[in-house]
Formats: sequence, structure tokens, C-alpha cells
Amino acid sequence: MLPLPPTAIATASAASTVIYASGANLHAFPAASSKAEGSNTGLIRKLALSADGTVAVSAGDDKTLRVWDVNGEITLRSTRYTLKRVACMSFTKANDILVTDKVGDVFLYPLEPREAGERAQGFKEQADPSLNPDADFLLGHVSTVSQHVLTHDGKRIITADRDEHIRVSRFPKSYVIDKYLWGSEGFVSAIHVPESEPNIVVAGGGEPTLQIFDWTAGALLRRVEIFPAALDYRRVRPSPRKIKNKKRAEAVAAAAKNGPAPSDDPRDPGFCVAGAGMMFPTGPNICIEKIDSVVVDGKTVIVFFAEGCTAVHAFVLPEGDGEVTVHSFPVSHPVLGFSRVPGSTNQLVLTVDATYGKKEAEEGLANQMFAIIEIDADGQMGDASASNAELLATLAAPIIPTTAPGTIAGLNLYPNLGLFPRWPGFEEDEELAGDSGAATPTPSEYEGMAPKQLGRLKAQGVDVSEYLSKKRRKGKDGEAQSVTPSLEVKP
Repeated sequence: MLPLPPTAIATASAASTVIYASGANLHAFPAASSKAEGSNTGLIRKLALSADGTVAVSAGDDKTLRVWDVNGEITLRSTRYTLKRVACMSFTKANDILVTDKVGDVFLYPLEPREAGERAQGFKEQADPSLNPDADFLLGHVSTVSQHVLTHDGKRIITADRDEHIRVSRFPKSYVIDKYLWGSEGFVSAIHVPESEPNIVVAGGGEPTLQIFDWTAGALLRRVEIFPAALDYRRVRPSPRKIKNKKRAEAVAAAAKNGPAPSDDPRDPGFCVAGAGMMFPTGPNICIEKIDSVVVDGKTVIVFFAEGCTAVHAFVLPEGDGEVTVHSFPVSHPVLGFSRVPGSTNQLVLTVDATYGKKEAEEGLANQMFAIIEIDADGQMGDASASNAELLATLAAPIIPTTAPGTIAGLNLYPNLGLFPRWPGFEEDEELAGDSGAATPTPSEYEGMAPKQLGRLKAQGVDVSEYLSKKRRKGKDGEAQSVTPSLEVKP
């Protein structure tokens, strides 16, 4: 039997609280565990903690938003439902809850559930997210949204998506878009505004660099090369897909003749090349999962990691055009997350997937699921486990072997590796109907478009009702399939 890895972790900046999720249960330091065991019916994937450390919110595979009181014990406070899975979650300064779902909508949930008389009735959130009875609809992207972040003055919300967009909107009147931050050349899966540099946004995704923007001016300041540091630590790949289209299979096979051979070595270029008849998404199998920062001796150090990789990386936020050195701290297993060590300005607690590649339990496996590092002023990192032995022991204690190896594999602990990169052969549809900056198709092109493409255009405000009706009528006559319009790929 194997223990369930810690899938989410959060700490409070003004308290000594660390809270993390393992499976469907919550655990905390100082020692506390969820009293409402069984109230979570799915794996918890997202977790946020209020600034004072007294309230937590969790979300996971059961599409349920749960609010918890954290005060010596973890007790369930309220439950609400989200129609789609949560991509990002955080507290505002007023302790309301910002929730971004994977379809592309951002909502503001009040801390306390609304009374029955205040809730809208008889609606379908798929049709109109503004009628969510439990929350205020803030904004939406016509793409999979990866993260949101509030600026430190609380007046702007910045959102990023799979189609290279970073949007700056006013908060809470988020229908007012201030600007877009242009310069990303691939999907954006992580963004961060350093507290010490409140006008800066650091963004990253699947491309070879992290981008540093001045969000107030809408300017790209510079790029920081990260691939030389990150690629050697890849360990996880998304599951390959079978190529069903004959022409696509021939094109992939032809391209493979001029490229590297498939390889199981993560350090080999062939690690992202699939075998005959199969395909991986495009790109080098890098997806930045989290970006954060610490201040050491007056210097802002940017810290990040990539999903499925066995290292955390850091560099000093550059001033001007100076040279940037990216440092790496390797660990034995893929990193799942990190958060601040309470009471420390330059230490992070890491959560790692110690079950990765394991076929059977090993003694002391739970103790390998946490590590603590210390960051110095030049961005180098060292092991700080010895000075935090009590914290590590307390965090590891609740994790016990309960799960078969096959169950661990089925949890899909690295979902973004398959979600954000493009898959060969699907780009054409996304360019025609996505919010990617491409020219809007003309009416003469609507007739030949698929219902799904027309549905996406409709979501952007384009009047395609006549053409959708024709497609549906043809579907009823058996000439074509009738497809319900959707904003994005189902998460």
C-alpha cells in the first residue's frame, strides 16, 4: 500500500499555520486534521488560506467548494458547488473567495453562503455564468484560464490563459479591461505579482523563458531563459493519444523521420516523441506550475517550478539588462507544490510525489513527501530540513499507507501537462474559433464551419445564430451532427 501524496498546500503570511490536502482530507501544522472526514468525496486539488490563518477553502474533483475553520481543529463551515473544476482559488483582503474555473470564468464567492432569498433560481450556469446563485460573475476568457492574481492595491485582477493572453481588469468591476500584456509566445500557466515589486508581473508557461512585465504600463521588460535549468529535471509525460486521422498520422510519421527517436530518458530530446501511431502534445513537456517570490537582504528572488519536474528554480529579479543566473535545487521526486514556512522570510516547504514510479510501499515513504529549502540573496538554495525537523515530522505524521499503486496512477497528479500544450492536428479549429488574436472569420466562411467553431464565435458575441440553426436542422435530418455550443474544451 502507498500513501496519498500531498496534492495542495497553503500557509498564512500572518500566522504560524500550514495546511495541506492528502486525498480527501485536510491536515495542518500545528497538529490538526479534518473533523468532517467523508465530507470530501474527491481528491482535493486546490487550497487557499486566509491571511490570518483561521479560514481555509478547498476544491477538488467533486466540484465542491468547502470553507473550513482552522483553529486547533479543522471543522467544516459551509459547502457550495461549482459547475466546473477549479483552476485557481484565493482570498481577497475582505476574505471573499476568488474562484477561476477551467472553462474560463472567474467568480467572487462571499465567505458566507447567501440566504435562499438572495439566490437566483432556475438557471443553467453553462448558459449564463452571470446567474450563478452563489457568486458574482467577474469576467470570462474564451479559453482555458490557468491563474488569476489580485494586485496588492486590490484594484486590479490579472488573469492568464492557454491562448497566450494576460489580461488586466479592474476589480471588482472586472468587465472593464484596462489592458493586455502582450509578449507571451505560448500558453501561460502561471503568473505572480511580487509584494516587493507591486508593478511587476512574472509569467511563464510552456516556452523557454519567463516574461517580466510592468503591468501598469503594459510593457514587456525582459525575458529570462529557463530551459537550460529546467529541462534536465523532467520526469513526467502526459499520456500519449492515438492518432486516428490517417493524413495526420502520415504527417507525424514524416516529421519523425527528421527528428529525434522516441526515448524514455527525460534528458533526451526524444522524451517528447511518441511511438508509431501515437502522439504527445507539441513542445518540450514543460509547464510552469507556480511562480512566487521572497525578499532576502533587500533583493527580490523569483522562485518557480514546472509540473512533473524534480527541482525548484530561483533567480534574482533583474534590474535593467543585467545577466540572470537561474539556480536549481533538485529533489528525489517530482515537486507537487510549495509554500512559505510560517515565520520565515526565505524558507519554503515543498511537497513532492514520493510515490512516483513506486510499485510497492517503502519504509519511511511519507517522510519523503516534504522538504524545506532556504534561499539566499543571490538566488541559491540549500537544504533547511535539519532546522525544521519538528515541522517536517508533524506534516508527515498523518500520511499513512492506504492506497494501491494503481489508484495513485489514476489520480492524474500532473493534469496540466496534457491540458495546456497544443496537440498536433487540433490547432486549425482553435485558430478559426478561438480568442487567439487571429482575424475573425467573415460571414462567407461560416457556412463551412463546424458547430463547435460557430459556438465559440457566438460566445465571443458574433451573430452566427442563422448558421447554427441550419447545422442543427441538418443534424435532425441525419446529414450532420447537432452539437451544443461550448466555450472551451471540457476540463
